[in-house]
Amino acid sequence: MGKDYYAILGVSKNATEADIKKAYKKLALKWHPDKNPDNQEVAQAKFQEIGEACDVLTDPQKRAIYDQYGEEGLKYGGGGGGPDTDSGESSGMPGGFPGGMPGGASFHFSGMPGGGGRSFHFTRSNANDIFSQMFGTSDPFSAGSAFGDDFGMGFGGMGGMPFAGMGGMGSGPGMGGGQVPRQRERKSEPIVTNLMVNLDDLYTGKLKKVRITKKVADEASGKIVQVAVDKEIRIKPGWKDGTKITFERAGDELPGVAPADIIFVIQTRPHDTFVRDKDDLIYHCPITLEQALCGLSTSVRTLDDRILRIEEPFVKPDFVKVIPGEGMPNQKKNTKGNLIIKFDIKFPDLTPAQRQRIAAILRSG
Repeated sequence: MGKDYYAILGVSKNATEADIKKAYKKLALKWHPDKNPDNQEVAQAKFQEIGEACDVLTDPQKRAIYDQYGEEGLKYGGGGGGPDTDSGESSGMPGGFPGGMPGGASFHFSGMPGGGGRSFHFTRSNANDIFSQMFGTSDPFSAGSAFGDDFGMGFGGMGGMPFAGMGGMGSGPGMGGGQVPRQRERKSEPIVTNLMVNLDDLYTGKLKKVRITKKVADEASGKIVQVAVDKEIRIKPGWKDGTKITFERAGDELPGVAPADIIFVIQTRPHDTFVRDKDDLIYHCPITLEQALCGLSTSVRTLDDRILRIEEPFVKPDFVKVIPGEGMPNQKKNTKGNLIIKFDIKFPDLTPAQRQRIAAILRSG
């Protein structure tokens, strides 16, 4: 059974082109491989499938063929059969199919029903190309600039002729497979700045206010001036270094180009008590030699201002205490990491006589 492009995009069969593009944008941003670093193989497959569905359903001719004959109809020219290898119209590859062509597949078929031997050209575009055409950028973190026009990947010589019925096509000239170049909007380079955040705020979450400057054209003088821009960023619990927050078209406003994006990149300030390791927190607990030998009872203040008691009867030099669920929150997994306590034993300054007495005790034990 062929692919259900409507189900892939989550739209009905009578969805408008605007509905399809809206669904594509939502899913493409969700499944872009760059936004799924921990699951890239699955994300890439989904991303390609979403792009393929959008490519077909936003093109009236491809969609008409697909609605009547399904995915196989697109491959085999709308007739449900295999490529016509005797007509000289195949792509020149075994069985009329390509093998591992970069960026997608290209098929050239003939013998469409009622077509009098006319040929049909279908191209599956690269998923990244479709993404760039829809958003005006290949960067999923700055994507969002929507275009209202079509992809420009239609069929040459078709004009606005409907494709329903597939019949009566034998009397006209053959259809070409040309592509119409897309006019892309010029855009200023994004303004990227690091946003320094306390580890406490990354643990609990916080609304943070920031101010940056951007360039704009002064209407009175026509000169480029700098103005201050205030933004609010809601820091979510568990965000990691490198997390990007994008304000689309909120940056430089220069004549003849679209406003730039403002991109903040999360960076964590060093903490006095804890060191972060992914979702875990590491605490180096200083103790005396006496505490290591005879036991200790101490405490540490957590990032959300609680007191955790630490009690051990004795501590070996390589001992590590792990407290589950006291690390950083992970909202995707709905879990928390661990608090890992490493004990730093401080040896006292001893006189030679004291060292001799300790050595004698150790030897006798």
